[in-house]
Amino acid sequence: MSQWWCGDWREGRWGPGADDDSPRPCAHAAHTDGFRTTDELPTSPMTPAATPDWPIDVVRDRLIGDWWLYQRRGGHRTSTDDFLTAWFATTHASRPVHRYLDLGCGVGSVLLMTAHAVRPQQSLGIEAQLQSVTLAQRSVSELPDEAPTIIVEHGDIRQPTVAAGTFDLVTGSPPYFPLNTGVLPTDAQRRACRFELRGGVEDYCRAAAHAMSPEGTFVLVFQTLFDPRVQAAAQAVALTLVARADVRMRNDHTQPLLTVYVFRKHPPRGPLGSQPSIDARKLCVRRSDGEWTREYCAARAVMGYR
Repeated sequence: MSQWWCGDWREGRWGPGADDDSPRPCAHAAHTDGFRTTDELPTSPMTPAATPDWPIDVVRDRLIGDWWLYQRRGGHRTSTDDFLTAWFATTHASRPVHRYLDLGCGVGSVLLMTAHAVRPQQSLGIEAQLQSVTLAQRSVSELPDEAPTIIVEHGDIRQPTVAAGTFDLVTGSPPYFPLNTGVLPTDAQRRACRFELRGGVEDYCRAAAHAMSPEGTFVLVFQTLFDPRVQAAAQAVALTLVARADVRMRNDHTQPLLTVYVFRKHPPRGPLGSQPSIDARKLCVRRSDGEWTREYCAARAVMGYR
């Protein structure tokens, strides 16, 4: 059964950057329930008076099936990045997954999509921004009774409190931009999701390496442009790349925008003890007319979207 658990942590928010590239309905799907843009989602405005941790623009959006997500209209919203992370975690996690950890879980979209698909015995999200924690905990509290155990803690991933080496699966979607690389958003939630206010991909890799079991899997999404930085961060904590997907947002774009990585501590060796080959694939999200591609629709089907 799902749990709504309130921790006693203190600090702000972690999470992915892009929130303006939400997917559109799939032309090849029988219908389009699930991961959609704000205008397409069945939305219920929330009535509680605005507080610092429960803003007036919060809405309740369908995430998948009968699982719903609380997020802000004007804040950081679930995105294609989140879906790609959850999809790759679902397809590459070593089974069975007893314990699952989402680093910087934000409002909980990666955490919930992955838990919905993988069904770990226990799932834990750690999030530094109290506002996002409050929304994520509310979403978890309203899951169906048959949902697996999901816990959201308020905490900073740079200060590990989880038991070392105990998670079969770890996911992370770090902020993409150092502080000196752009104009900071005025909204505090968006600002902390996009810019490295509390560290970056190096901190995510360190936290994942600490939490992963010896045979565990770490799935991370980041901008392809910064691939050398991601590789160096993983190597610094002895994580080995075993799979990646380079993702173009449209098929008329020549270069990928995002890469989803899969790392392990002790990957299986190849023939005669050789280094294992990397499972490298390419994915395109949309056609040039803006509709989802067949390959992206196939990924959605894996996650349970019909």
